[in-house]
Amino acid sequence: MKALFINGSPRKNGNTAKLLNSALEGAQAAGANVELVNLYDRSLNYKGCMSCFACKIKGGKKGVCSFKDDLLPILEKAIEADVLVCGAPNYCSYPSANLRAFMERLIFPAVNYSDYAHPVILKPKASATIYTMNCPNEEVYKRIDYDVLLNRNAEAMGMFGPTEILCSYDTYQFNDYDRYDAASFDEPHKALIRDTQFPKDLQAAYDLGKRLVEKAKEL
Repeated sequence: MKALFINGSPRKNGNTAKLLNSALEGAQAAGANVELVNLYDRSLNYKGCMSCFACKIKGGKKGVCSFKDDLLPILEKAIEADVLVCGAPNYCSYPSANLRAFMERLIFPAVNYSDYAHPVILKPKASATIYTMNCPNEEVYKRIDYDVLLNRNAEAMGMFGPTEILCSYDTYQFNDYDRYDAASFDEPHKALIRDTQFPKDLQAAYDLGKRLVEKAKEL
């Protein structure tokens, strides 16, 4: 059982990374072999979909991107994974650009232009997407259409098998709020959420990791 975790945050020790690592620990406790990849690693040089359509050529290799760059080995690991968990902060109402590029390259080759109802799935997998954000709660999340803008990206992973979404709201963003021009945020409130709610989010991520492994066993 292979579980791959994709960190789409520039921070290797930030909120997104912490949640991913907690999910990783849950998957490991459930018996999976685990690996975490940081997409913002400086050694990685890659782009989103190049619209080469190699994945759509008749008689060609289907279901996996073949564009050769630093992302290709990671995409191959994602295809082979039984569990795939992606995480990203919310940037301008969307996942980070690096995660979006990864998802383009993973999902588009599976889209079947001859039969949209039957994607080209080389290996089914249980998946999840973890989002972190300043958005204060689920009510506001829906009111500002994040349930459309963010969920649509995440739900596309459902073509590979059962998928889930975990949101961590009102996250503590800066190490020192006094240093930044961010007067709309109340640091004591943010600290309270960090100390009371974020541990619950970490537990939810851990439970998610365990749950996905069990789901993957049924595929």
